[in-house]
Amino acid sequence: MTEKSIPMSSQAFTKVHKRVEVLDQVIEGKITEIQAGIELWIWDRQIRKLLKKYKQNWEEWLIHGLVWRQSNNHINDTTKAIIVDVIKQKDFKDCKPIFITEKLDDVYGVVISKETVRAIMIIEKVREKWTKEVHKYRLRRPRKDFFGEMSQFDGSYHLWFEDRGEEYCLLLDIDDATGKIRHAKLCDNEWYECVVDFWKEDITIHGVPRSIYLDKFSTYKVNHKKSVTTEEVRTCFDNAMRKLWCHLISANSPQAKWRVEKCNDTLQNRLVWELRLAKISTVKEANIFIKDIFIPKFNKQFGKPANKKWDVSIWLTQKQTDNLDRIFAREELRSLGNDYIIQYKKRCFQIESSKEYTVYPKKRLLVARTIDGKLHIHAWQSVEEKLVIFKEISYNNVRYNRAVYWNQKNKIEKERLSQLVNQRKKDKYKISKERQTHYKVQRLLDKL
Repeated sequence: MTEKSIPMSSQAFTKVHKRVEVLDQVIEGKITEIQAGIELWIWDRQIRKLLKKYKQNWEEWLIHGLVWRQSNNHINDTTKAIIVDVIKQKDFKDCKPIFITEKLDDVYGVVISKETVRAIMIIEKVREKWTKEVHKYRLRRPRKDFFGEMSQFDGSYHLWFEDRGEEYCLLLDIDDATGKIRHAKLCDNEWYECVVDFWKEDITIHGVPRSIYLDKFSTYKVNHKKSVTTEEVRTCFDNAMRKLWCHLISANSPQAKWRVEKCNDTLQNRLVWELRLAKISTVKEANIFIKDIFIPKFNKQFGKPANKKWDVSIWLTQKQTDNLDRIFAREELRSLGNDYIIQYKKRCFQIESSKEYTVYPKKRLLVARTIDGKLHIHAWQSVEEKLVIFKEISYNNVRYNRAVYWNQKNKIEKERLSQLVNQRKKDKYKISKERQTHYKVQRLLDKL
């Protein structure tokens, strides 16, 4: 007689085990049927039915009647064999269940759900079981303690004038400790020139924040996948803020700088409505309205006091204030030619000699171009060094002078090479004469 394994969960086994213990106590007379019903939470009438089945054939009573019965919606063996054969074909490799389901219906006439095909693919190990991605636990960063300790900066493109104007970018600076707007300004875009104008105004009013939390836009960070952030590989904006002792922090997600993102969402409603009620449709009027009316009202309504009272912003010295244009200038290194000429943006500059600095050919000079278009050339790779005296000259003159220089240099080189060749010929002639004399003397000696 073959034994059948009874599929049963641990919960079902515990329930059956308890029933068997209670029914045995009823049969032995230790407890009554009413007490057994109370203990098993069933009626005494059902207790009598269970006792009758338990005494007749306890195995049939122990298991459910549908344990070995097939489901009404089961797939027959022939259909399952067709599905398995199709799944294991090379032509259907890496195909999704929904595509295989369509082909089974079109070619083989097998109508089946995609989830059934997916289950069969997992059983046959053709497809891996998908597991839900476990997200990392992220804790919201608390506010900073001091005003000016950290600032969150972002640009938001929106139709701020609705149908009365074009789309503009609102550059927004939020203090992390208080949530107040430090500065806001409507600009055409988020390019370097607009960002520099924004921060020059912000710095002169509120001082330089200790750090700025911003995104990875190309104005603020070099985003090439193989780039390494070093002293030589940094954006112009990053270099400028480092000169002011401000550290840039690049956010890996919008949620990291959620305070400025939330404020942008609020302004895209409130500021649009305020501009509509004030009947403002130009950028110049809007910036005046934002600075004088909107920001004080917004900060009074939504701002929060900092945990500590002190302002830790860095205030500029008079020298730094006067040199803000040079600090935010675009800087590039250029090599000095043999004719003491530097080329920059299809322009040529002749470097003049001076006792205050030393320059020589092949030296790397720092060319700084301000937002206004003015050029400053520094003798060393630092802004603190002496400025170089230079004058702009025509590119055609440079080409002509260099052509003359190279012609003269080539002519001198040709003369030197010809002299070397002639000298080598003379030396060779002398050697041959000496050899002939040597051989003649040798022959005379042999005859003697």
